[in-house]
This record gives sequence, C-alpha cells and structure tokens, in this order.
Amino acid sequence: MRLIPTTILFVLALASAPTFVFGQNQLPVVFLLGQDEAAYEKLSVEHPRNLLVISGNDTGKALNNWLEFIKAIQEHAETVKFDINGLKVFLHVFWNEDGSIRHIGYFVKPDSRNFKPEELRAFFGTFTRAYKPKFTSDKKFSHYTSANFPTLIERKQ
Repeated sequence: MRLIPTTILFVLALASAPTFVFGQNQLPVVFLLGQDEAAYEKLSVEHPRNLLVISGNDTGKALNNWLEFIKAIQEHAETVKFDINGLKVFLHVFWNEDGSIRHIGYFVKPDSRNFKPEELRAFFGTFTRAYKPKFTSDKKFSHYTSANFPTLIERKQ
C-alpha cells in the first residue's frame, strides 16, 4: 500500500520541482548536503542568523521552535501517507525572512532506516511547499542539527 502514495508524492514533487544547475552556485530547494560545497557556502553566508538568534537567544524558545518544525514534518508525513518512522538525518534548513523555507539540505545517517533518495527528496519538496511559517525574522536564517523520526520529545509549554 505504501507504493501508491509514495509514487504519487514523487510524481507531484517532480512535476512542481524547480529547475537547477549544479556548478553555477545554485542548489535545488531540497538538496543532499555535500553535493555542491560552493553553493552551500554561499547559501550559508546569505542566511547570517540562526534559529537561536531569531528566538531572542532563548534556548527554550529555540528548542520549542525547532520541535514545532519537526512536528510539522511529522504531520506532513502523515498527511501524504509517507512512512518517515526510522529516519535519522542531519538537516540544514534555510528560511526566508517571512519564515517560508528557502532550502532544506539533508544527509541520512548510517544508522537510519533505508529510504530511496528520490522519495526522500520528493517528500521534503512537498513539505517545503506545504509548510506554514511559525516564526519570522528581519533577515534570512538557518538551523543545522540532527533529527530522528518519530520525535518522541514534546515541546515545553
């Protein structure tokens, strides 16, 4: 049963995926960390703030913001019927000032459940378009950390 929703997800993501050219300092919206270091470095410079700074240097608020983001990923997986459980990944998320996602870089950890790269790219691609911003900043910002799914930690109230 997983094949049908995943196939539909993949086709939808390809149909609406932006075009990109490697080697010209451009990255697709969803990219594998390490695939184009020059473009990645440029993107990092363009996003001078991190999640902690836009959370007022409040570690509790930054953690809650991150957990809200991870929760949104999990909810999206449930909505599109993509089984994300067992995914262990490094994520580098780049947001625009309005809180929309500009790019997601990812790298699957060796101890993660196996995922087809094209399915994971398609999933994160549909997520970036469906994501509703929860926080904003006067400058672009990013956050780099690891995530495991399902996330069992609840955010603090």
